[in-house]
Amino acid sequence: MASTEDCFSDFEDDELDKLYEKAINKTVQETITRRVVPVQRDLHNSVLPGQKTIYEEIQRDVSFGPTHHELDHDALSFYVYPTNYEVRDYQYTIVYKSLFQNTLCAIPTGMGKTFIASTVMLNYFRWTKKAKIIFTAPTRPLVAQQIKACLGITGIPSDQTAILLDKSRKNREEIWANKRVFFATPQVVENDLKRGVLDPKDVVCLVIDEAHRATGSYAYTNVVKFIDRFNSSYRLLALTATPASDLEGVQEVVNNLNISKIEIRTEESIDIVKYMKKRTKEKIEVPLLLEIEDIIEQLGIAVKPVLRQAVELGIYEECDPSQINAFKAMQQSQKIIANPTIPEGIKWRNFFILQLLNNVGQMLKRLKIYGIRTFFNYFQNKCTEFTTKYNLKKSTNKTAAEFYYHPILKNIKNQCERYLNDPKFVGHGKLQCVKDELMEFFQERGSDSRVIIFTELRESALEIVKFIDSTSSNRIRPHIFIGQARAKEGFDEVKYTRKHAPKGRKKTERLKRQEEDESLEAERRKRAENDKFERSARRTGSSEEAQISGMNQKVQKEVIHNFKKGEYNVLVCTSIGEEGLDIGEVDLIICYDTTSSPIKNIQRMGRTGRKRDGKIVLLFSSNESYKFERAMEDYSNLQGLISKQCIDYKKSDRIIPENIIPECRKVLITINDEDEVINEMEDVDEVIRYATQCMMGKKPKANKTATRKRKVRENKKAKKFFMPGNVETSIVSASSLLNKFVVDINGGKQLVLENANSNKKRKVFKALDNLENDSTEEASSSLETEDEEMSDNNDNNIVANGRHEYERKLKPTADIIEENIARSKQLSSPSMALFVNDYGFLTKSEKKIKDTLVNQHDFKTEIKGTINENDFVLTADEKDSFSKHYVPESTSFDVKPNIVRYTKSAKVPHCQKVLKVISLFDDERNDNKKTIIDMNYTKCLARSILRDTQKAFISEDKSQADKSVSYESSQSLTLSNAELDDILGSDSDF
Repeated sequence: MASTEDCFSDFEDDELDKLYEKAINKTVQETITRRVVPVQRDLHNSVLPGQKTIYEEIQRDVSFGPTHHELDHDALSFYVYPTNYEVRDYQYTIVYKSLFQNTLCAIPTGMGKTFIASTVMLNYFRWTKKAKIIFTAPTRPLVAQQIKACLGITGIPSDQTAILLDKSRKNREEIWANKRVFFATPQVVENDLKRGVLDPKDVVCLVIDEAHRATGSYAYTNVVKFIDRFNSSYRLLALTATPASDLEGVQEVVNNLNISKIEIRTEESIDIVKYMKKRTKEKIEVPLLLEIEDIIEQLGIAVKPVLRQAVELGIYEECDPSQINAFKAMQQSQKIIANPTIPEGIKWRNFFILQLLNNVGQMLKRLKIYGIRTFFNYFQNKCTEFTTKYNLKKSTNKTAAEFYYHPILKNIKNQCERYLNDPKFVGHGKLQCVKDELMEFFQERGSDSRVIIFTELRESALEIVKFIDSTSSNRIRPHIFIGQARAKEGFDEVKYTRKHAPKGRKKTERLKRQEEDESLEAERRKRAENDKFERSARRTGSSEEAQISGMNQKVQKEVIHNFKKGEYNVLVCTSIGEEGLDIGEVDLIICYDTTSSPIKNIQRMGRTGRKRDGKIVLLFSSNESYKFERAMEDYSNLQGLISKQCIDYKKSDRIIPENIIPECRKVLITINDEDEVINEMEDVDEVIRYATQCMMGKKPKANKTATRKRKVRENKKAKKFFMPGNVETSIVSASSLLNKFVVDINGGKQLVLENANSNKKRKVFKALDNLENDSTEEASSSLETEDEEMSDNNDNNIVANGRHEYERKLKPTADIIEENIARSKQLSSPSMALFVNDYGFLTKSEKKIKDTLVNQHDFKTEIKGTINENDFVLTADEKDSFSKHYVPESTSFDVKPNIVRYTKSAKVPHCQKVLKVISLFDDERNDNKKTIIDMNYTKCLARSILRDTQKAFISEDKSQADKSVSYESSQSLTLSNAELDDILGSDSDF
């Protein structure tokens, strides 16, 4: 893995950072101290390579200037501390420090982090006039919880607040512009910053809940980095119960959030212990059943040869087969795959061995911690998957085959099936402990109490629900509580076998196979419907259905509502219930399993003991007690290291001027009747709906009128880019970035002004530009006067103002073509540069006929125009341009055909010249020997003529060189037989 120093980011580019004109009042001065350090030298007293002779110590002094935010100086003399609730010393201290430094508040769950955040937000709302305060939380329930605190405790005006969750809104720009206090998820804030909807310079206070997530590239980290690019004068308050599992994790959070101070409290802290409710912890060691120990021993016998091979290869440490660890095997396999020095054959052999050890480790973990039922589902799925693939030759892993085809595994399978078919069999001792604890608890507290059971696996959660329900006690009403994802389907042997079976080449075989697939699919659907119907008849049917299809947010909300109402009094949760959900007050927590993460353990135990005393039962089996004690001990040591200032903090702006020291003013804030309603709301969606209506400027109404006013569509605001003020935001052409110079008469450079070049007009030769569109017969004066209307005068030849007016009756196209062909035959000069084609002469000035042409051409439409006396006459400049760019040997003019006008759509035959050329190429393509001989004969004659011509030109006078020379055709040329034989015997292509 690459270190953080190797990662390239625009946020850490100092050169790029200097280009920003930002609202940053931060100044950093670096002092570098160099010291000579001892190094190793060779016999010649030369320093060995790779040795550093100088040690550099860089000290950075950070200072801040005045803030760019507009402050309300009348309100800076004091800060408000609400006394609506009991004043607690630790809250009072943390609030004061959080007002002037970027603070990470780490206090136990239920100790009032929300109140601290609300108080800080309230005071920055008072101290600033236009700046924005943002609260971010990863889940909707946490956002709703903070909304209740701000509107129901601090009295922040509801018309100044806005809630922005994942659902997109068309008026998002308007909301950011008109409101000051915002409640949103970090992803929404990140997206709006990137889109230019939220100006980072306007942020004065940012509150981050569940701050332990601010690692890697999570949205919290990206939001802070983006704001830091433009704004260093804002307050950040981070809230969490557990900052991280180790010191490195805490330092990463501090670096990502620019933390200046950590305020950490534990349940044993002096200033917090008196406010803590009593939490009774009971640790129960559950011994393994004899049946479980027997299965573990049999698994060890089967996997021992594979383990011995792994130890001999040095890829796994030596241990007892019953102590194989799945996590260690997975780590070793990842190291082997990532090592490029190992040959491919050896690499994959070792990988498959470790993969098998990983699977066995998972089997042992499920067997020891969760019981035989959970183990057997996993064991049977893996065995069926491998044996099916191995039998179909889709797998050639002989090491795995040695294990899965071991005869002792068949005995394990039969033994587990016999146990599970017994309805009275208990798969693990923990199940009986859970049952006993629940019976005792509800007998003492009554059925109105609430219990949460935590486990990591869905299969285990459903097994616990079914076992509790088997007690047939009306006092205990359990239900499962899991995430939205569907359960993973096990390996389908029938489906896999049919997929890799021969498809068949005949159509009848394919149709038969298709019918079989449809029949199997119909049978599967029918079986699924029957299972669903049977589940609905059981009390645990809803839990079983949830375990298969998952629980979406709507179902989760319904289950939590029923749990608070008392329809269920036991929730069996996976990790989804550990944080982020307002499950309510719980009296008993049972941890069915434990983890090595102190964060997860603390989050679980924090679900009880908030408003009244609670009890925590920890069930341990195998080495779980050791993992739990070590995790909590490490977290306790971590808290000590944080208290001893072992963290490198970041200096932050005070924002408030140094000469102002606000005094605390404890105030009982009066909440208006409208906002007081929110304190009575328990439903998350109801709170969010209320806040949304307040944001839109309308309070909830009992009845809605049927009539709706038509919304006036406002113009969409242009996207705003946060750029320095002196930057051109429009597109800049490359030519505008360069200066153009020319060389003057003296050889020096002279700057060419852009305005001078732009005002200079190019001379346009209209006659030359439109020459290809004109007829060789006549040209229209519309080249000069295109917008002039044609005269309707019927006179054939009228002279007025020196211009000859004319009119010509239109003729059918066929007549025009015949006349032009006859005229072209009269043009016999071979040197003529102007060729006439067979399409006729069409002038540019002719009108288009609107009516559809019929076979009988009867054109009565007349067209009139004028001919200028100077038409067809080139000016001096045009003659000069023509002589430079047009050469007789390479240029010819022809009429541009337009067969659409005055004619029907039809094929026009080629002229004789084109037909000859096409015929010639067809003969060449078909290797016609006669044509090839004729062409070579002509080529030889041409070479002889060329030699004679060159001699004639050399002998003639230079003044006569430009005269045209006429030659006789090859047919009239008289040559002797010897000369002809000499020519034909030359190096021709034939």
